[in-house]
Amino acid sequence: MAISVDFQAFVDEVIEKNDIVDIVSQYTKLKRVGNRYQGLCPLHHDKNTPSFSVSADKQLFHCFGCGAGGTVIQFVMAKENLDYTDALNLLAERARVPIPDRRTPSERDAQLKLQEKKEKIYKMNSLAGKFFYENLMSPQYKFALDYFKNRQLSEDTIRHFGLGYAPDSWTSLIDRLKSEGYTENEIFEAGLSVKRDNGTYFDKFRDRVMFPIIDLRGNVVAFGGRILTDKENSPKYLNSPDTPVYNKSQTLFAMNFAKNSSTNGILLMEGYMDVISLHQAGFTNAVASCGTAFTEQQARVIKKYTDKVILCYDSDEAGQKATYRASDILKTAEIKARVLTITSGKDPDDFIKKEGKDRFQILIDNAENIISYKIRKLRENYNLDNPDDKVEFVEKTAHIFSEMKNSVEQEIFVKKIADEFSISPDSIFAQIRNLEYKTKTKENSRLISNQQREINTKNQHITNPEKLKVFNAEKLLLNLLCDKVVFDRVSPTLNPEDFSTDLHKNLAEIIYNTHKKGEKINPTAIVSSFSPELMGRVSEILADDKNVDDRLRAAAMPYKIIKESLNSKTISDKSDESMLEYFKKLKEEKQ
Repeated sequence: MAISVDFQAFVDEVIEKNDIVDIVSQYTKLKRVGNRYQGLCPLHHDKNTPSFSVSADKQLFHCFGCGAGGTVIQFVMAKENLDYTDALNLLAERARVPIPDRRTPSERDAQLKLQEKKEKIYKMNSLAGKFFYENLMSPQYKFALDYFKNRQLSEDTIRHFGLGYAPDSWTSLIDRLKSEGYTENEIFEAGLSVKRDNGTYFDKFRDRVMFPIIDLRGNVVAFGGRILTDKENSPKYLNSPDTPVYNKSQTLFAMNFAKNSSTNGILLMEGYMDVISLHQAGFTNAVASCGTAFTEQQARVIKKYTDKVILCYDSDEAGQKATYRASDILKTAEIKARVLTITSGKDPDDFIKKEGKDRFQILIDNAENIISYKIRKLRENYNLDNPDDKVEFVEKTAHIFSEMKNSVEQEIFVKKIADEFSISPDSIFAQIRNLEYKTKTKENSRLISNQQREINTKNQHITNPEKLKVFNAEKLLLNLLCDKVVFDRVSPTLNPEDFSTDLHKNLAEIIYNTHKKGEKINPTAIVSSFSPELMGRVSEILADDKNVDDRLRAAAMPYKIIKESLNSKTISDKSDESMLEYFKKLKEEKQ
């Protein structure tokens, strides 16, 4: 579908008001080199050699390692894993640029139907939450309320979290929602029922105490249910499936409350009851994953409110693995992680009840740095009186230290561990340097392989030296042709069809047509006109001007190479001859 003039103006305004250097700098450190900026690529594992280039004047980026490139829109698409429309809208909202409605009537209709479906699900979930709460407060189901009271939850807490009970019935919720006008299929799409093979339905949650899951806007989007009576093949906890209003990988239980109490960071727990007990005790910054392991998407949600997290997982083996995994995700999201450890195998809920909130606050205050935690857990596996164990322990700690980016922090921890375990700091640093050398060697080898693949791709696997020389000359000349002075000198004797590849011909044609219309070259618009597969290569061509000062003088050599190739190195056309003579004079003047 062709892009309208009005919409292109909107895209241009979004790009203009979202400086690419500012946006990219949020993800990687950039250093100015000439008229460009360089840094480690935030789109792939670029650890040692800066391969990422940003052109501030042309508002383009290109990575010579992974081949990605384009405008600020393509960068946000790649970094945040968004489609074009979502990335564009995100940047528009950031710059407060009004978003035009470009949907076709059928698209508007589909969007309207989806929104109507979401609104129905919100209402069904709200009704289901009220149904579960009414059951919990009914004398008929006193045993369910007793469960929460035995867990020492107050009525205010039960009401605050909207806790409830789903009766041990096959269709009680279905019947209630049908009486409100909803169909069995709509109830199923809301994740509140299960469909049998014969087409009939039954309640998803039965004989369970219920925990509503509420989004950041206050909508009930899902439920978690804990079984009260053990039944064969019934899980202890059951959670809603993903629906049009709920994605468990992006949702955190109680984040709707914790977001307003995140000044001192977030307490990340394992279970619903741990979170509720902590909130009741006044720790209203506690959250938990919704029936799934902690995810990158959940880390991004937390990052919007704080850059500090205390991990409060169980101390068993599964809890330790979850702590390691979550800490790695938080590190990637640039969130500082500490670990709260509860002794005696208690979970946070048990500890709060038996020891009280003041003692729990002490645990929070003394939460370990993640590095200290990892080393302490590693220490438990070794007898440091045994020389072999001590050597292996040093090797493993060196692995942990080598992952630290801050050299000052690394030195502090190395000396701390060396003093604590009577190990020479020099021996640990020697192991770290050895690991860094091995890692760097592997990275360099991988970088060389990636660069070779990238060179082959960019050069379209051209191996003939003469053809490759022409190919590279065309790339530079295409960049310089964006300058009207260069275009006026070159265009009378060099046409778009004179270029050697389809990409170069197409790009030349766009540049030529733009100049002939008397319009200014817009690199971001040109890049956006190509397919996603070609944007990286076009961005590289338009952004890389080799830092030349005199663009007309710089055009002489690539022009000469291209023309000699076209004329089999015999210049016969007088206009070509005069052009080359002009360039020759420029060279003599420079000398």
